[in-house]
Amino acid sequence: MITKAELYDAVDEREAELVAFMRDFLAIETENPPGRNYAEGAAFLAGAMERRGYDVEEVRVPSDVVARHYPDRTDHERVNVIGRQTGGAEETGHDTGDDANDGPHVHFTGHFDVVPAGEDWSTDPYDPVVDEGRIYGRGASDMKSGIAASLFAVDALRAVGPPLPGTITQSMTVDEETGGFTGLGFLVAEGYVSPDNTDFCVYTECFDSSRVCLGHRGVLKFHVTATGTKAHGCMAHDGHNAITVMNDFLTRIEAYREELHGRTTDLPVTPVESRHADVSATMLDAGYSENVVPDRCRATFYRVLVPGETVEAAREEIRALMAETESALESDLSYDEIMYAEPTAVSEECTVARTYVDHVRDFHADPAFVVSPGSDDQRFVVNDAGIEECIVYGPGLLDQAHVVDEYVPIEEVLTAAKVMAVSTADLMGVLAR
Repeated sequence: MITKAELYDAVDEREAELVAFMRDFLAIETENPPGRNYAEGAAFLAGAMERRGYDVEEVRVPSDVVARHYPDRTDHERVNVIGRQTGGAEETGHDTGDDANDGPHVHFTGHFDVVPAGEDWSTDPYDPVVDEGRIYGRGASDMKSGIAASLFAVDALRAVGPPLPGTITQSMTVDEETGGFTGLGFLVAEGYVSPDNTDFCVYTECFDSSRVCLGHRGVLKFHVTATGTKAHGCMAHDGHNAITVMNDFLTRIEAYREELHGRTTDLPVTPVESRHADVSATMLDAGYSENVVPDRCRATFYRVLVPGETVEAAREEIRALMAETESALESDLSYDEIMYAEPTAVSEECTVARTYVDHVRDFHADPAFVVSPGSDDQRFVVNDAGIEECIVYGPGLLDQAHVVDEYVPIEEVLTAAKVMAVSTADLMGVLAR
């Protein structure tokens, strides 16, 4: 049996190694969009797992699958990585359902794509800096620190105990920042993550080490384009102004938004202001010149769904509003979808959630269950693979995601690694009481 003290010491002993790993990892510019340097990032992670004794596979996404989801990015290769350790021996393939080892199958997963760094950083976002207990660099919180924490948690487990009675899987995926369809979504579709090979799943996204996340709101991103008839501004009567048509639709969207604010959830979405459905117009594009009546106007929308809503129902509501504008102004509107994510939530009574929150208490007196205001890849595991024992837990700070001078506190990464290590030992039945 393994004690907490042994595991905590084993993680602390690896602090310098963890920081060095993070600096090397953050230096790889895996920006998405467009999906830069994924092969380099995958090779780095594959090498890290191979040195640790995992059986590793780099999973390349076929070009036709990439084209289906990201038609303008097919020139960038999509590569995911998955590694498994079974007991003391490595296992090949991605179906471990008939494994002779009867222990549980624990799967850690996280994404290694990052949003574009942008400008105005104090230092180079891809030349990581360690300063006053923080690691600075794009992806430090969102969410390369989560991948580091899970890797080093398992290192600690292997260092202090006998071979574990079960299977540990680590997957590192791409494209979460643009929907995840060619990342974890692809691994689920191909059977790399299924009830046959996964009993407990931990998605290591950034929520800080004090919170266990049960799910997320959903999202529907789409364009609506209004069409009219072009005319010279001095003879506007000869035209049909697409901006006027869009203005009618936007007025209906605003009334719809008020209705959505009445759709709330009792789940612990954080912040509390996000515990309702919503819709926002986020971009507007129209016009050619100050003296031309435009024949087209395109608006982009971000529709947020609370658990209990469905994407298909949201689509139908949007189309109904479009039909009202078309009827009122005798105009045409078209709908073009960007991406969607169904809402996801698991019970706080599920085994993996209760196990994690119990061990978070060693470091935080009042750990919290939360639900994310935005979507993430957890939905593929819960909604598509049908695995209810799946939570989000990671060391990154949510308020550091996507910001200039992004950082993660080193202590946060160590704490999360400790919680991951002791929770895994508990789930596998080898934790001393």
